[in-house]
Amino acid sequence: MSLMPIGVFARLARLTVKAVRHYDAEGLLVPASVDPHSGYRYYRADQVRTATTIALLRGLDVPLPVVREVLAAPDETTVAAVLAAQRERLAAELARREQVLRSLDALLVAPERVRYDVAIAERAPLALVGMSGPVRADAIDVDTAALCTAVLRAGAGQGREPLVGVFPLDLTEEFTVSVGVAAAAGAPDVIMTLPGGPWAATLHVGPYEELPLAYTAVLEHVRALGHQAKGPVTETYLTDPSTATPDEYVTRVAMPLED
Repeated sequence: MSLMPIGVFARLARLTVKAVRHYDAEGLLVPASVDPHSGYRYYRADQVRTATTIALLRGLDVPLPVVREVLAAPDETTVAAVLAAQRERLAAELARREQVLRSLDALLVAPERVRYDVAIAERAPLALVGMSGPVRADAIDVDTAALCTAVLRAGAGQGREPLVGVFPLDLTEEFTVSVGVAAAAGAPDVIMTLPGGPWAATLHVGPYEELPLAYTAVLEHVRALGHQAKGPVTETYLTDPSTATPDEYVTRVAMPLED
């Protein structure tokens, strides 16, 4: 079978020579032959199909390990299963991006529809049972959702009590979040106890991505009255995401005040 130099092959595959070399380095598109003296790469015509497959998958942001899995799949059934998983991932990502666009619409196009009533009230200390885990600031919604799912799977509250997420007031690149439910009296597995005293709170109706608006409303109200907020901050999830749309989510945002 005749071989073609890398430049010709790259043009047929509609790739750059740099991309072909990169996929070779990743072990995805190994040349059919390499000149032992010059190191020049040569490819077969039937490798264009492989190159195109790689390019299409990478165009969909499919991770390299998954691309490798597709190329190494022993049969069509395996390929179909891998592609189905990627289709689900892309559908979820599309839904997330559409929600972000709706949130931007609320922020920039129709900001007057977002209104918050903030109230300050005395609260008793609240003990929580659940679990804690690391959360990344740039993936706060995803990581918090995973932590909530883990708490529910562990059976905390048996689904009868709303989940409470506990966050630091000031965020770093990665921080610890606790998620739990109100503990029964004398519960031995309390993970933390929220302080009693004056708390400022408001209700947020809408996607979790818009929660910073509720935080801002609480902080502005507190400062306007001459108070000082302190941590931790709590988000009480009053709506089950599995039975409601993001626009229907109800979340109580609250933070304790300095004495």
